[in-house]
Amino acid sequence: DVIPTGLPAQSFRRGDGARFRAQQQLPPDRPLLLYVGRVAHEKNIDFLLSSFVEVRRARPDAMLVIAGEGPARRHLGEQVQRLGLARDVAFVGYLEREQALADCYSAASVFVFASRTETQGLVLLEALAQGCPVVSTSHLGTASILQPNCGARVAPEEASAFAAAATSILDDPQRAAQLSAQGRHYAQGWSSASMAGRLREFYSSLR
Repeated sequence: DVIPTGLPAQSFRRGDGARFRAQQQLPPDRPLLLYVGRVAHEKNIDFLLSSFVEVRRARPDAMLVIAGEGPARRHLGEQVQRLGLARDVAFVGYLEREQALADCYSAASVFVFASRTETQGLVLLEALAQGCPVVSTSHLGTASILQPNCGARVAPEEASAFAAAATSILDDPQRAAQLSAQGRHYAQGWSSASMAGRLREFYSSLR
């Protein structure tokens, strides 16, 4: 049996998106795409930038927020400049988990993810727990999370198709609300309490 890492209770405390936008000096009304995680080359953030170029063709009001630190930060900053996205991509650095991270998830319209190396992909569950719809590729560990009716859309690693999946959520508030509700409900099944219950049941079955 495989019992995944559970989400701690603090992951389900509602964040304050308006507070995050104010603290980061982000416009209160622009739709935000969000990446959270280590800013490293294996996280495939270059692809997210390429997809964001496509998103902006349909939604020029959209912004991309990248939260985290890592060795690819300088490279990505240079790529943002080359793509002419300096006013539309915000690097907000590392966020403390007590409150700022939840606020960040709550401020986002769509969480975007395309890492090829995840063993589990807990950031997807963190986003879903905050009611943030997810658009993600499905590789390795993330495939176990990205199940039907989980509050996410699985997209191929192709910029136009990935962008279309994100844009479809931005353009359809009713669909976004449905995914948000699905995500909150689905994430509860991955809570630390739920996983502790599964572990207890597993040990009981060995008697």
